[in-house]
Amino acid sequence: MESYDLSDFKTINTIIERDSKDTTYKYALLRGAVEISQEYRHLKRENRDRAEYPLGLLVEKWLLYYYPFIENNIPQKAREDEPGAKQISFRRTFRTLTEYYAGNGKFSGFYRDYMKGEVPPEIVPVFRSLVRGIRTTITQYPMKHLGYSATGRHYPVFDYDREFSVPSGKFPVNREYLIQNLGTYSISREYDTIFEILGSFIAGDDAVLFQWAEFTKAASNGNVSLAASLEHLRTFPVTDRDKEPAGSFYRGLQKEQGFIHCVWSGKVIRDKESPEIDHVLPFSVLKNNDLWNLLPATKQVNMDKLDKIPDPEFIEKRKPAIKLYWGLLREKFPQQFDRELAISLTGPIDMKRDWQETAIGKLKEKCRYFIGVRGFDSWRR
Repeated sequence: MESYDLSDFKTINTIIERDSKDTTYKYALLRGAVEISQEYRHLKRENRDRAEYPLGLLVEKWLLYYYPFIENNIPQKAREDEPGAKQISFRRTFRTLTEYYAGNGKFSGFYRDYMKGEVPPEIVPVFRSLVRGIRTTITQYPMKHLGYSATGRHYPVFDYDREFSVPSGKFPVNREYLIQNLGTYSISREYDTIFEILGSFIAGDDAVLFQWAEFTKAASNGNVSLAASLEHLRTFPVTDRDKEPAGSFYRGLQKEQGFIHCVWSGKVIRDKESPEIDHVLPFSVLKNNDLWNLLPATKQVNMDKLDKIPDPEFIEKRKPAIKLYWGLLREKFPQQFDRELAISLTGPIDMKRDWQETAIGKLKEKCRYFIGVRGFDSWRR
């Protein structure tokens, strides 16, 4: 059995977790590449250590992925629905196509015409422009930047035939031509095999949550939609707002002293400014509102940190402040603090000895895991 360096899987994790989430481009590229590696291996060409596929296959995948979103005017870029906001690069052209087919069979009508090579002449120029636009977007945005956060260079995962140029004039509008005449893209043979074998878990169709939701939909005879099933499966009883005990404690401490220090910057937060309650390990990552995970910070620091993971070396640097607040919290909520610390951070430890040093070590271990294995961004002041 062929084996691979764990770094291949770490890079994919990093791409999914850390690479830009301003648009859905990276998701569309990864989903398309996974499906192509699984469905079109007969069209693959081996070129040294790379696997090459027709780039037209990706363009076709994007046409089908984005059609329902464009047709229903659903944002695919952050804040895209706000007045005057920038849109995904091909939305306007794509919208012309979907508006044409609104009276000609909608999505199914477009798909039928495309598959048969019978796109009506009056919409052919728009279709050609859309194909060029999607190809340009794929090659100049997600292909270029995907994996940059992990490698610090462009085109580290995907690349394409730079010398090929799409015909500038008229070209046949049929599936065969598009697949065979839009150039090629390539990925490493290692990634290609990972996509082939594990791609359904990466893309989602075989992921546990998706399978569970599909089963629930079938078991209910269609009375529960797939979307509703997924929503139920992702419902969590704890919310980011369930941190009031810690917040009340820090505000009381600030009122008593006239100030409180930001755990990360050391800046004094005086009583005219309410401290932010920062999740040491972000709530979006851990869904944890335990006392040890809730520490005071300035508003600016909290905004800078967001969903990033504290760098272990930075935790060591800020250890005195963290230990101070942990000690105060334990003094105020002894049983709750000890219980939560043992269950979600340290495991059973001797709280009569130097428990704070042990807990700091365990916190740094968790941070190393989320940064090094899961691929989340590290953060330090």
